[in-house]
Amino acid sequence: MNCPSFIIGKQSGKMSHKSNLTNRKSKRGQTLLEAIAGFLVIVPIGLGCFDLVAILSTTQSNEQWAELAARAAASQHNALNAKQAAEHALERCKLTSLIKSINIEKVNYDLGRGQVSVTTTMEVLMPVPMPYFGSIECHATAIQPIVATPAPI
Repeated sequence: MNCPSFIIGKQSGKMSHKSNLTNRKSKRGQTLLEAIAGFLVIVPIGLGCFDLVAILSTTQSNEQWAELAARAAASQHNALNAKQAAEHALERCKLTSLIKSINIEKVNYDLGRGQVSVTTTMEVLMPVPMPYFGSIECHATAIQPIVATPAPI
């Protein structure tokens, strides 16, 4: 049997030249599909990590600013002055490019319990906006004992 030199019989265990080309082409196509699928999955996960870091850092800032506002409110003698002191404390806070706004939502000045609670609301812009997820609203509440009232005699 006369066979061309590039086709080797099955006896030697080697594949033919034609089947070798077919395997290389399918491997290249498979590699391209795996790369595209990988990028479609890995890139959004990586971008989501940026958003997660932004949410965590701004939420921590919101909690610290609520605590600062509550301390300022706790040093006042009445509810009106407490609200003004809390607002003034937040005005001094520096906002980053991720924070759109921060506001006092509620000030509860309770002389009966001897404590003041301040709730803040912060609107955070995402560094990588995703569909239906361009910004979020964070809330934080801090409670401090009122230190401005004299003890009853």
